[in-house]
Amino acid sequence: MNDRKRQVMEAAHTLFVEKGFVRTSVQDILDKSGISKGTFYNYFSSKKELLISIFEKIKMETDQRRMEVLAGRQANDKNAFIEQIQVKMEISKENKLFALFYGVLMSEDEELKEMVQQYHFDELCWAQKRIAEVFGEQVRPYSVDLAVLLYGMVQNTIHFAVTAGAEIEINSIIAYSLRRIEKIAENVVKTKDQLFDPDIVERLEPEEALNRKKKKESLFNQIDKIKKSADEEQKELLSFLKEELQSSVPRRALIYAVMSQVDQKKKLEHLVDEVLRFNT
Repeated sequence: MNDRKRQVMEAAHTLFVEKGFVRTSVQDILDKSGISKGTFYNYFSSKKELLISIFEKIKMETDQRRMEVLAGRQANDKNAFIEQIQVKMEISKENKLFALFYGVLMSEDEELKEMVQQYHFDELCWAQKRIAEVFGEQVRPYSVDLAVLLYGMVQNTIHFAVTAGAEIEINSIIAYSLRRIEKIAENVVKTKDQLFDPDIVERLEPEEALNRKKKKESLFNQIDKIKKSADEEQKELLSFLKEELQSSVPRRALIYAVMSQVDQKKKLEHLVDEVLRFNT
């Protein structure tokens, strides 16, 4: 992401938190970021697309920092899981996510509301999968139940601690909640006490969104694979291509222009076409 685009997103993010999404105008964003209207619309088709891009950037940062936490450690490392959950809490605080979510609710924009709902579903899906990795495959049938309970414990305990003025570190709250979940996991496996089907979260996600996600994951994995053996110039092209494809409004002409310079474009062309098709 170039510096100017990042500057616009940071300015808009601040305004969306301070004034709310609805009350922030494009002109407010232009004034704060110091750019022209033409430059703004070169990056984003609307204020809404800009907000979507901010959420996407936050999610990408969360995913990246979580991967860094797990690097070189076993998937069932409980301390790593605690740190990964803490990453989400820290990023939410840093980005004032509650204020952004509240702004979406006040906007009465159904597309944005669905995006926020999807954001929460994705987080629950991640926790569900990690719980099965941490506690073993035997808990997978109960993984949604355990994920919902875990986040409920953590969030409500943090809220109460803040309200009561109790100085308890977030990682201590997460660790305490995870110990309770571990005991619950042992019990539900023994009693076969299940509330939610483990596939319910993905079933709640629209089929088109699931297909889009799978296509993107496949494409990005392929790009990362090619980058490993590419020279510096090709790595730069591939990184730019990946960033542009991750945009909420990919610039097709630019993507295909970059693709023409990629040595192994034959391996990517079909997947790029499929990903872009979802944005028509």
